[in-house]
Amino acid sequence: MAELRINAKWMAAASGEPEVTATAALIDMSVDNISLTRNQDIWAETVRDNVFVSAYPLAMWFASSWWRLNHEPLPPQQPGNDWRMVHELGAANHGFVWPRVIFVPDGEAIHVWAGASTTPDQSVQYLQALETPKLITLAGFQQSVERFMHSVLARLDAKQLAGSSLAHLWAIVQEDLADPEAVRRRKLEAELGFDPEECPEQALNAALQWESQVGDVALSELAPAISASGATPDLAVIGRLASADGILGTPEISPDSIDHLDHGAPWERAIHDARALRHNMGNVSAPVSDRSLHDLLGMSSEAVANWSAPAGRSPVAVAMPMNDHQLKFVPRRHSPAGKRFELARFLGEYLRPSTCEARWLASTDLATSRQKYQRAFAAEFLCPIDALTSFLGSDFSSYAIEEASTEFNISEQTVTSLLLNNGYIHQHWTGGMPYRMAA
Repeated sequence: MAELRINAKWMAAASGEPEVTATAALIDMSVDNISLTRNQDIWAETVRDNVFVSAYPLAMWFASSWWRLNHEPLPPQQPGNDWRMVHELGAANHGFVWPRVIFVPDGEAIHVWAGASTTPDQSVQYLQALETPKLITLAGFQQSVERFMHSVLARLDAKQLAGSSLAHLWAIVQEDLADPEAVRRRKLEAELGFDPEECPEQALNAALQWESQVGDVALSELAPAISASGATPDLAVIGRLASADGILGTPEISPDSIDHLDHGAPWERAIHDARALRHNMGNVSAPVSDRSLHDLLGMSSEAVANWSAPAGRSPVAVAMPMNDHQLKFVPRRHSPAGKRFELARFLGEYLRPSTCEARWLASTDLATSRQKYQRAFAAEFLCPIDALTSFLGSDFSSYAIEEASTEFNISEQTVTSLLLNNGYIHQHWTGGMPYRMAA
């Protein structure tokens, strides 16, 4: 995992608001010694790793965005301005030119994206871009921001500005962090896309009630997915899923049926677990039949064939515990290949070690660590990369990919994703950022 560093070298400033002037500084922000603030100063005609700004608006942005920065994942579609204001560093604003940096949490880590910013009319041109996002542990990110915050507050104290708005706001954040019930509410508000105390009370209480039924782990997946879909924050969608018809299954395996990898990225753990399960089955590389998949989940192939997903597009799919280790699966995919892949995702989620009893399983389109694990597990379990490349040989044409999707009974998109993720084919352009941004 990478490390975030934010250093401030205090400087004198001639004018401005007291807090802004007192915290004028040369700021250097870096991830694993890659400077995100490397810039060309057009007026001074210099290139350097730090930039002359004020630390105060940056600290205010971190403090005001704290909960959502740590707990609100990237939505599946193009994010709106409200999301971008609390995840893009440029929102610190206050008349300063900031680097194009985005912080995206996934439940385990913070993904840091950075792109060059060379707008012609700006006095500062940021030069550094990251080809792929850097990952910082959630705890590491929090510690880095806290260190920066303490340095800014100490500077304000030294300048006899101890009673600043920043000090007041950060004190509230610290007070909430010390209260487990407040943390629970703030985290859920953020997952629903709201700033602290901005979520309608009735909706928040409804969500908290659902938490006791579905479990906090599942709710942390369901809440942001449902909220991002445009549904109301009272999560009424969960109630409709709970009462919906489903496919009953009693899995014949358990998380301790295989040895798990206890370290690494979500996709690494997922691939390990998928291969361990295949080894347990005695099928290392051959395609997995529908019946084998259904048997692992303890469900009837006839029931799967006769079941149809509800009309419309649900933002989530769930599996909920019933009696005697039985689960009710409510998939959302309509196509046979899509339903098969979704059931394989549930299989991976079911096999994940957990201390939660009677937990719901949730499958969404979000890019959280749990959803990344599910997708990687399902892809490797249904179509092992070694078996796929052996089938394709050196032919990665669209025709060959179509044949592979038929052979392994998965979508062409899944085959393409496997080849992309394993470096066999390459995207011609990704933009270097997680979504489209203005020039």
